[in-house]
Amino acid sequence: MDIEEFARTSRLTRKILRWMVRKKVVENPLTEEDLAGLRLLEKIWGKSEMIRLQLAKYSKARRLQLLTSPDFETKWERYAYTRFSNLESGVRLPMKQLINELELTFGFIFTRPHIKRLYKVKQKVYNKRKAIAKSDMLGV
Repeated sequence: MDIEEFARTSRLTRKILRWMVRKKVVENPLTEEDLAGLRLLEKIWGKSEMIRLQLAKYSKARRLQLLTSPDFETKWERYAYTRFSNLESGVRLPMKQLINELELTFGFIFTRPHIKRLYKVKQKVYNKRKAIAKSDMLGV
């Protein structure tokens, strides 16, 4: 059985299963041993008691950071997020300039999917800024 087939009937999503394959936690196709482990994991997945125990080892600041900051898979996404986040209010960063900077820094040419992803990263920063501004306006 492969991870796509397993995900159709599982509480574990394809994204989680693909992450597990990338990190070599399980194989694709799944072995009998992998299936047994995943069935066990399904029983406790998402249970508040388990989540609470896992998060207890982190400081309050780190827990807040986990909740509020997006999880990016690549260094260039984190770099772009930081660049957008560190801009002063009202300052613009042209996308072409950032793409050139990223291509020089990370040594590869950005394709259309990379550029689409970059726009999503930019949108996450602006959404976060809007939420902060809104909460400041409401006095929260």
